[in-house]
Amino acid sequence: MISFREALGKLLEMVPRMGTEEVRIENAAGRVLRQTILADRDFPPFDRVMMDGFALRSAEWTDGTRVFKVTGQAMAGLPQVGFPEEAGTCVEVMTGAPCPAGADCVVPVEELAGMEEGGARFRDGAAPVAGKFIHARGSDVAAGTVLLQEGALLGAREIGVAASCGVGSLEVSRVPVISVVATGDELVGVDETPLPHQIRQSNAHAVATALARAGFPAANVGTVCDDEEVAVAVLAERLAAGDWLILTGAVSKGARDFVPVVLAELGCTELFHGVAQRPGKPAGCWIGPKGQIVMALPGNPVSAITGLHAFVLPALGRAVGLEEKSGRRVVPVDCRGLEGMTQHLPVVLREDGRVEAAPTGNSGDFVGLLKSDGFVTLPPRGEHAGLPVAVPFTPWL
Repeated sequence: MISFREALGKLLEMVPRMGTEEVRIENAAGRVLRQTILADRDFPPFDRVMMDGFALRSAEWTDGTRVFKVTGQAMAGLPQVGFPEEAGTCVEVMTGAPCPAGADCVVPVEELAGMEEGGARFRDGAAPVAGKFIHARGSDVAAGTVLLQEGALLGAREIGVAASCGVGSLEVSRVPVISVVATGDELVGVDETPLPHQIRQSNAHAVATALARAGFPAANVGTVCDDEEVAVAVLAERLAAGDWLILTGAVSKGARDFVPVVLAELGCTELFHGVAQRPGKPAGCWIGPKGQIVMALPGNPVSAITGLHAFVLPALGRAVGLEEKSGRRVVPVDCRGLEGMTQHLPVVLREDGRVEAAPTGNSGDFVGLLKSDGFVTLPPRGEHAGLPVAVPFTPWL
């Protein structure tokens, strides 16, 4: 049995990097970028008007001019208009329009006191100064600036930036093909009525949902009975068809815990089996004959979903080249950890930003997780001299 930190390190080290594919920007949401995107021009590309109003020379206001002759209009989507050389003039402008050449500020329309025969009169409190309400060309970024790096997760902001640069097709990581298989003779389908000795299958659905929310939808979700011969056929098919195989159940050391034997028969190499953690001590990882990752999680529901968050999701992020960032850390209240092992403790987020243990039961109390917001990963007791210390917090997906 190895420590949680060592087990996770081994897994992250062995995870193969996924290949790439090109997708249209309309289909790139949630994917991981595998190229660099540069600004193709200045941002903004022109001196952009930020308010509906009137563009003028601030020096003329400073000299005492309060009534300005309106000589034209500048509209969004039309070329930049010139500014007359005649003193005491202004141009009516709309938000998003190029600022007229020669004007250096904008007075919002709300500051208009009224229209007179001589032109527009502005309130004395308007106080225009050079640059006011003008988004200067290149003030955000200059052309050629790196805007998105490889490893960026493509959300609304990233897609918007790519579109602004004219990048209609994006090189992204290929989505791994994942199979999820729950084991157990006691499992029946969601739509079935279980007998007194049976339970409805829930682990695979929970695992598949978390995977989907993380951007890794499972290609196949199913179950297999506690029969080695049947399991060999099912797991061989799933292993051959994909990049990842996630199992729940039959991974401990009981008489019918067949997963280690079956995986060995299928040519898989054990990376680790047994982790000094709670919940999920029996968890194990194997490498398939073609480099596939097989993660075997315990059948207890809390152990299964916790193991998915603690091991599988970080490893999948590494596989697709997702930029690795330090996650959220929180200070737990009255949480001391366990002797000799890591504890993944369900917690509730408090208003003060700290967390406290959730009122959950044992590793079979899946319903109890509804009372928690996520879990903290506490190091073995004694590893840190002074508590409280900030520890990693993982929200449930």
